[in-house]
Amino acid sequence: MKKVNSSQFVFNRSQKQRNNTVKTTNYQLSTKNCSGQIIIVGIIFLSVVLVLASSLFNRVSNFMNFSSSSIINEQANNLAEAGIEKAIWQLNQTAGSYTGEADTTLGATGTFTVTITNKNSSLKTITATGFVPSSTKPRAKRTIKVDATVDSTQISFHYAVQVGTGGINMQNSSIINGSVYTLGNITGSGSSIINGDAYAVGTISSPDPTILKPPPHPNQTNPPDMPTIDYQFWKDEATAGGVTNCGGTCTFSSGTPNLGPQKYIGNLTLQNTAAAVMNGPIYVTGNITVQNSASLKLNNSFGSNGSVLITDGKVSTQNSGSFLPTCTNPPTCSTPNPKGYILVVTTSTAIDAIKVQNSGVNAIFYALAGGADLVNTAQVTALIANRLEMENTATLNYDQGLANANFTSGPGASWIMKKGTYKNFL
Repeated sequence: MKKVNSSQFVFNRSQKQRNNTVKTTNYQLSTKNCSGQIIIVGIIFLSVVLVLASSLFNRVSNFMNFSSSSIINEQANNLAEAGIEKAIWQLNQTAGSYTGEADTTLGATGTFTVTITNKNSSLKTITATGFVPSSTKPRAKRTIKVDATVDSTQISFHYAVQVGTGGINMQNSSIINGSVYTLGNITGSGSSIINGDAYAVGTISSPDPTILKPPPHPNQTNPPDMPTIDYQFWKDEATAGGVTNCGGTCTFSSGTPNLGPQKYIGNLTLQNTAAAVMNGPIYVTGNITVQNSASLKLNNSFGSNGSVLITDGKVSTQNSGSFLPTCTNPPTCSTPNPKGYILVVTTSTAIDAIKVQNSGVNAIFYALAGGADLVNTAQVTALIANRLEMENTATLNYDQGLANANFTSGPGASWIMKKGTYKNFL
């Protein structure tokens, strides 16, 4: 057995103790280092969480602000629309005399202001502005602008003359200033003139009439439809204003009688110096005669809208009798563009359902089932008939505005929003 030196033993033991002490110290240092790293990681993680939370809070805050702003903007828009609806209602309640209002409170939401701008008697611009919560300190403001017009029926007269199978016969120095279309023939003589396009399903004579916009267009195969009139609608509109039983003939010989809306059972005659004013549709069951220097004028308040004079009998103007559109005496009135015309309609099938014998008859004549005669210095604006005869120096002067003409029962008819005019402003 090998003997161990005691001093060597003591040295080895001391060395082991030193080694253990070093290991313990290294372990303690390692443990302390790990704890520091965890704290740093924790701080970084917490910082990231705080940044994300802050970002999320800002997003939520912005969303809440946006939602709040959207709500009050929508409320302001609703207030403006309420102002438009109120204005339309008031125009109908006051026959168009409503002029607007300021700072009208609607519930607890806010207020609206309405202004009315007159373009003409049958067209107005409505501007409504909504404020939340008030006009003095608004958090939101919206403005809506629309045009309001009198409810009307549109009838398009694309030709100066549109005639059925009876055709057109022009004599002497008769003139049509505008285009014509007939399902029959066009004949002329004695320097008659068509100052426009001439279309016929049948033939067109040559050299008369002289067509100033050549070439002529005979033998057409796809004729356009005739303008249509709802007879019963206009009869009902006139009847709604009252019924007068003429006991034969209602005669007006002087003064400025106001006629229409009204139904007359019997004949209607305007004569001598009567200067009647047409305020709405007129329905006559008998014949209509305007003679001497009498006239029937459409009320200027119709503006560019026309109205309807309808009869089951014949229509005749004699001597200097006339039908007149809106504003015939400027500058005493403002001439609308286009003018508003009287549409003279007859359901008669007679060959002379319409007979115009003098100048100054600026109206539209409609006799789809009958014929029309224009003689002497007769002047009309447009004509629809099954047959047309023009004699002497009869003249027809087409108004381009009749391509899309509007007719209404009166200036007091319903006001409606005009399509295509709605505008929303911030």
